[in-house]
Amino acid sequence: MRIAIAADFAGPWVGGPATFIDNFRAYLHGAGHQVEVIAPSLTGLPSVEETSAGPVRRVPSLPVPFGYNLRAAYRPDAVRAALKAARADVLQVHHPFPLGVSALRAARSLSIPVVAVNHTIPECSLYGVKENRVLYPFALGLFRRYLIWFLDQATKVCTPTETAARLLRAMAFRGAVTVISNGIDSTRFTPATDQRAARAGLGLPDKPILLYTGRLDAEKDMGTWLKAAARIPRSLDVHLVVGGEGADRPRLERLAGELGLAGQTTFPGYLPREDLPRLYQAATAYCITSAVELQSITTLEAVASGLPVIAARAGALPELVEDGVNGFLAAPGDVVGFARGMTRVLEDADTSGRMGIAGRKRAERHALSVVGLAHERLLASVIGRRVATLEA
Repeated sequence: MRIAIAADFAGPWVGGPATFIDNFRAYLHGAGHQVEVIAPSLTGLPSVEETSAGPVRRVPSLPVPFGYNLRAAYRPDAVRAALKAARADVLQVHHPFPLGVSALRAARSLSIPVVAVNHTIPECSLYGVKENRVLYPFALGLFRRYLIWFLDQATKVCTPTETAARLLRAMAFRGAVTVISNGIDSTRFTPATDQRAARAGLGLPDKPILLYTGRLDAEKDMGTWLKAAARIPRSLDVHLVVGGEGADRPRLERLAGELGLAGQTTFPGYLPREDLPRLYQAATAYCITSAVELQSITTLEAVASGLPVIAARAGALPELVEDGVNGFLAAPGDVVGFARGMTRVLEDADTSGRMGIAGRKRAERHALSVVGLAHERLLASVIGRRVATLEA
């Protein structure tokens, strides 16, 4: 197959959709397909990047005045030209934003079938106006209707979790929804064999480590994370690692200081790709306080790395974390509840180890070899092909 992937948020932007795209196009390339990605330019000017997994066509873009290092494609004609140049049999589109809309419309005009993979939750996209009691309900209703309109244009729709599918149905989406995980490279993210060496290699202290890594934006509710961490008994001598970048990082660094955590907290930013598995291997436990996750690839990475996870009982996180089995769940914003879960996994090595083993088994269901094949078959189905025939 010749496959085009259109994404408003593609690497080097860091986030779940970008990680999925990188993993999936590598899988498709390995399966013998030709794959081209269409994404916003990093500089504003059009370009074509040649990569080992296929070209990335960068279309003209403008900076977005909110979010973290976001850019928006603003020329539908350029998106159409990129899609036409890709000579795609099928388009996979990931976001209902400018590039995604332009690509979907272009595909329809060129008679190219479209598979829409929905990573968008209106409550997350509109988190910045959540406290505006007048604007927020109106904007939320409008965004929900817009998202359903967008997905209605696709040939088939896919979401990463049952939770995401239920949310679409609750928004009155009447089409069929295929549930396929974003997946995890379970050969790359594995439990630690030498935790001390992993810590030394990253310049981290050799002591219990509580980890978060990902975007540091308001919707991740990292204020709750830090306030809960401040309640961990000092006798546990835990070190905190808040990885990633985002618009909220300066506020979080100030808050860590105000809570008396500055001396025991590392903000390493985004690590090079090759160092990321080692960061999980250096940790004792992982915690995510966000209430608006449609899956959370970072949580998948943590589970695959054999870490117990303390997570919000919200969104799709309970699909990855079963309370008392491979971690603990707490209500969104419940500082005391998160602190209790953090303390339990840090002070009880036997429980922590048992939960890590259970989590690793759970992660194997999301292995890229399984997930990639499911996505590949979905793409093939809209053009009347069988993957089994392609593999023969």
